[in-house]
Amino acid sequence: MEQVKEILKKSKMKWIICTLGAIVVALLIFQAGMYFGFNKASFSFQTGEQYFRQMNGMPNDDFMEMNRDLLDSHGAAGKIISIKLPTFIVADKDGTEKTIVTDASTTIVQFKNSIKPEDLKVDEFVTVIGDPTNNAEVDAKLIRIMPDPGSIPFATGTDLQN
Repeated sequence: MEQVKEILKKSKMKWIICTLGAIVVALLIFQAGMYFGFNKASFSFQTGEQYFRQMNGMPNDDFMEMNRDLLDSHGAAGKIISIKLPTFIVADKDGTEKTIVTDASTTIVQFKNSIKPEDLKVDEFVTVIGDPTNNAEVDAKLIRIMPDPGSIPFATGTDLQN
């Protein structure tokens, strides 16, 4: 124990230990970034693969040219275009379609009221928060039904002074 105390008293040894500690922390942060980035890229890739299977089309480069950015894997915001419970499809503002999966633990809220999945309707605007699945779907945890963005003056860019 005395030897350890003497080693730590030396300023060079303290500097080396602090440097090694900082390197370990930096590597851990880097590894966490790689993990989350890989999960997001994996979701985008799986969405592209599933898109062609669901649309009965042949994959080509047009889809990848159309959407070079990584897709948001933890949710969706847009209009419901199809409902086949326990899943439904949401088209977001740039036309990307996402399959949303509901289950008994999914909370669906319209204003302050909780509603059932059966009460969802095509053409309603929703915001979905959930977890990505291996099938390029979003396992919904919270679904909030929103008013039509076209009915909100600020959403369409109209000026209230006109």
